[in-house]
Amino acid sequence: MTATLPKPSFALITLILPGPDRKRTPAPYHFRITYRNPDPADPGCVMTWEVLGGRETYQIALERTAGGEHVWHCTCPDAIYHGENRHAYRCKHVQGLTGLFDPIGTPARHLKASAA
Repeated sequence: MTATLPKPSFALITLILPGPDRKRTPAPYHFRITYRNPDPADPGCVMTWEVLGGRETYQIALERTAGGEHVWHCTCPDAIYHGENRHAYRCKHVQGLTGLFDPIGTPARHLKASAA
């Protein structure tokens, strides 16, 4: 009987962000995709990332609402403290990740070509 191996991580992205020290010295933060919804157009969790490089390990989640809006969540203390602003505030982890998507653009959905 062969054992099924877990799927490897989709990607590891390293960004330089303001560090966790008082001087906010630039430091590398590593973002590892831990979950990706096979149908990202559905409402609910679209993706999750594990964030390494600060004082603790954090998790970021991207949620799609029933209305099609995207809502970002982060478990870092800064995001939790400012969470009362109903997602108007984005922590440095979410800002770094969303800033990365700006130059990439919205991914195109590939459709299978039908045989004529």
